[in-house]
Order: sequence, then C-alpha cells, then structure tokens
Amino acid sequence: MTGKGLLSLNFRHFPSSALLAVLLVAAPARALAWGAQGHEIVAAMALRELTPAARGQVAHLLGSEAMMIHDANWADEVRDQRRDTGSWHYVNIPLAAPGYDARRDCPRGDCVVAQIGNDLRLLGDRRAGDRARAEALRFLIHFVADIHQPLHAADDGDRGGNDVHVAMGRERASLHKVWDADVVQALGYDTGVIAAGLERSATQAQRKAWSTGTPAGWANESLAIARDEIYPPVDGRRFVRLPRDYAFRESAVARGQLTKAGVRLAWLLNTALK
Repeated sequence: MTGKGLLSLNFRHFPSSALLAVLLVAAPARALAWGAQGHEIVAAMALRELTPAARGQVAHLLGSEAMMIHDANWADEVRDQRRDTGSWHYVNIPLAAPGYDARRDCPRGDCVVAQIGNDLRLLGDRRAGDRARAEALRFLIHFVADIHQPLHAADDGDRGGNDVHVAMGRERASLHKVWDADVVQALGYDTGVIAAGLERSATQAQRKAWSTGTPAGWANESLAIARDEIYPPVDGRRFVRLPRDYAFRESAVARGQLTKAGVRLAWLLNTALK
C-alpha cells in the first residue's frame, strides 16, 4: 500500500472542554498517541470543517455529531478487550530507512497505514451495516491522529521512544509520553479553544496542500520529524536529560501535526460521506 494511488483509488469507489486521560507510560506495545487531549483536538477541529452532508452522516452513525469528539479515544479504550487492534495504532518504520515500505513495515496489514485505508473503504461503503461503518468511523478518527504523532511512525529499536527514559526538570517519563502529552499540554488545556485556534491558523493554501496524499506519505512526514527533530538529542541513549522548557520548545511541531491531522481527517470524511 504505497504510492499516490491509495486514496484516489478508494475515493473513486465511494458513493455519491475536554478532559485529559491518565497516560500509560510503558504500555506493552505503545503508549497512547497524543493522549486523550490530542485526539480530541484533532476530532474537534475536523468537526468544525465537515460539510453538512458529512455532519449528518456522523450524527447518524455515532448518535450525534458531538460524539465525534467523545469517541476520539474509543480505539484506545477498547485495546484491552480487542488486543488484535493494538498494532493498528502505529507503524514501525526504521529510523534510518528512507521511508515506509509495506513489505517490511506492514507485512500482514497490521499497522496504522493499512488500517486507515481499510476503515476508509468500509466507511464509504453504503452497503455495509451502520454498526460496521460506525466502528470504522471511530477507528478512522483515532488513527488519522495517531499517524501524525511522529513516534508512531518511527522506531529506533526503542518501541517508538517508550524505552527512552527522560528527565525534564522534575518530571521523569518516557520520550514517547513527552510527545503524547507534554508537547500538547504546552498548547493549553481547553480543547475547543485550541481546535478553534488551529483552524484559524491554517491558510487556504495549506488546506489545499494538506488535503491530498496517502497514509503512507503522512507516515513518511512523521518519520522525517522523528529523525530530524526528536531523535538527534537522544543520540542512541536510553536515558536523556532534556531542558525544562523542552515541551514548550517543541509545541510548535505538535501544533503543526495536529493541524494537519484535523484538516486531513475532515478531508477524508467529507469525501467518504458526501
């Protein structure tokens, strides 16, 4: 599932203030990308940009359009009961690799790149039952955010930063947790206010540029951020001391990735649910 044909092929077949969750610092597989707040920000921003037709379909499938934000973390909440879905939240692209390779990184289709495509196809199939389409929608809302968290698309033999221990002022955490939560919290604590700010900050030119591409391409963008921005200070170590204001310094990166995720999620839903 590589190249520009994935989404364009799928689309041709389509019919015409938040609470923070307690984060798992060292989960058996991966920490929960962006934490509750990040996922809700992406969903809230996307909801603001849905067409009336897409809003109507979201309300029909989830019970109300507001459930799009409420269910943004559903995919994390069911992981203990549905352990087969754990690998759908990320893709292990080697940090030194030039980019995503489906055979190497997603051989059985058990990764976020493949799952976004699967959920998109199911959501756009009006012949599928509402229950199946609603589940695909919940997964899609979550996974589009996941793929924009840089450490959910890159691996340096450390489970996406889960095995890199960080001291940041008085805080002790994993590098993954810092990128799940701290860099998002540096943007503020009101999901609605942050989402509105992100929407206002995105220009029409940016929206046009971001409303394209494939999950593989988006994973490659996240990989590049991890390789160029996140891992250089780590330098292969399993313990690293970061500046006290690290989260604030890196919040602009998080802001950019959350904004792209919101724009792209709205684009996917507006296309699939038209």
